[in-house]
Amino acid sequence: MNFKPIFVLIVIISLILQLRNCDYGAEHQDVDPKYKNAHLTAVSAQNLLKEKKYDEALKYYELARGEMEHPNVGANKGEDVYINYGFVMNDLGVIHLSWALYGKDMNTERSHINMASIDKEELAKARQSLEAAIDFYQRWYSHNPKDYERYSKAISESYANYGIALKYSDEMDKALEAFRLSLLRNPENGNADRSLKMLDINPQPYIDAGKAEQEKH
Repeated sequence: MNFKPIFVLIVIISLILQLRNCDYGAEHQDVDPKYKNAHLTAVSAQNLLKEKKYDEALKYYELARGEMEHPNVGANKGEDVYINYGFVMNDLGVIHLSWALYGKDMNTERSHINMASIDKEELAKARQSLEAAIDFYQRWYSHNPKDYERYSKAISESYANYGIALKYSDEMDKALEAFRLSLLRNPENGNADRSLKMLDINPQPYIDAGKAEQEKH
């Protein structure tokens, strides 16, 4: 079962665009002192990823995750305005997803993706990280219900990435549901839109539902 290389754009360029607009760059925020170390580590990971140093970026993201999960920090609890844990988990998921589809040499020159060549272990890691990001955003939003815009855009990106991971796990029904939820939270999400079109599914009903949901907030 082969898929066209447009998914390179969906996965790789998606991540680059997300990094450009992310909210944990040093230039975007002042952080509570308890998050300082985790914040600086995440910024380093972000910069390494921009430089396409994926192995090093992964190491720094894992360090940032560990610092955020420290009992004295508790960023993974989602109880305050520090949303960066979700961003880190999403980026970890995208790195693993990229490696699953294109190998650690990031060979994106292939004419197609062969299901038989996909790295199942990396794909499982991608799913786990993206599931953690989605779960975190939901818990975070339960403590920050006034910040729907930031929540909706963040979780929409993770749902879109998760949908791709599910697609290549041959779980199409779950993938379609992930793309639907992505557009429900952010009807302008281009990744989910393109993914549905690649499957010959009209995304417009999901986009319309997302616009209706936005009007409620």
